[in-house]
Amino acid sequence: MIKLFENEYKIFSIVGMAKNAGKTVTLNYLIELASENHIRLGLTSIGRDGERQDIVTRTEKPMIFITKGTLIATAEMLFNLSEVKLEIVEVTAYDTSMGKIIIGRALNDGYVQLGGPTTNQTVRKVSEKMITWGADRVLVDGALDRASSASPAITDACILSTGAVLSRDMNKAIEQTVHRANLFKLEGLKDEAVMDLWDETGEAKGVYILDGTLRVSPLNMLKTALLSGRTIGTHLTENSQYVFIKGALVAKTLKDILESSPYARQVTYVVGDATKIFIEQREWNYFMRVGVTIKVRYEINLMALTVNPYAPSGYFYDSDCFRGRLSEALKDLVIVDVMTL
Repeated sequence: MIKLFENEYKIFSIVGMAKNAGKTVTLNYLIELASENHIRLGLTSIGRDGERQDIVTRTEKPMIFITKGTLIATAEMLFNLSEVKLEIVEVTAYDTSMGKIIIGRALNDGYVQLGGPTTNQTVRKVSEKMITWGADRVLVDGALDRASSASPAITDACILSTGAVLSRDMNKAIEQTVHRANLFKLEGLKDEAVMDLWDETGEAKGVYILDGTLRVSPLNMLKTALLSGRTIGTHLTENSQYVFIKGALVAKTLKDILESSPYARQVTYVVGDATKIFIEQREWNYFMRVGVTIKVRYEINLMALTVNPYAPSGYFYDSDCFRGRLSEALKDLVIVDVMTL
């Protein structure tokens, strides 16, 4: 796992597929690994983590243990609750419901609670601030159902955490995990002219159709692609080549485009990154089978997969079998059982 730190990437996210998938155990292991190798970390979170008991489920949680010199970015209320002694490095201008985000440096080893910025853009800015203050690498603890923390606009690379908590049926857990990992590895655009046009259309949500000469036609009547598939389909022509979807892409949108246009299969659908795609595996397989092409503007650097073969309700998987089958399906990924580290 030390190889995760031996590259040009500075800001990593750890994304859990569900609660109790082993995300915090993974975070603690990476903190320990960094300390052993004299790598100074910065830590923050989307959401709240590090408390002794989950505030939703009332179950015990692993706490976050940091070493002297570690930087953290957390909300004022949680900064004061941390058991470790912290030196204030910067009080930022970013507000949360628990107070301003404070960047602190640990003066000793101990436990902390993380409750970071509330927007993805602020997460990136705070992470970059910690690098400015001396962090070699920053780890962002992604909150439940906030896979957007894996977005390359926010972090440079990500680690995906999965586990038995997804399903009593190991086959289903493997299926869901492989699908998510494959989405994260989705191919990006290669044509620089098309990439430039994506950038020129701006960050606001919307839909744009490009023809064979790369002339851009914005569908100004649409603020989003959601519930707009038929409208998009009626605007496709035999000359259409790309459809830029700025925002979320869901299965119904694609189904409605396919049903309303004979040209739906000839175009390439482009989204910002894979965190904007909300399509289950069965539907995804259908779209691939009928010839739909989907690409991303920004590729996600999925560096590793961690697995937790134990579920809090008491059942568990055979770890070797679980890891082996995932390794067979995801050959280029480092896969680690966090419960045996």
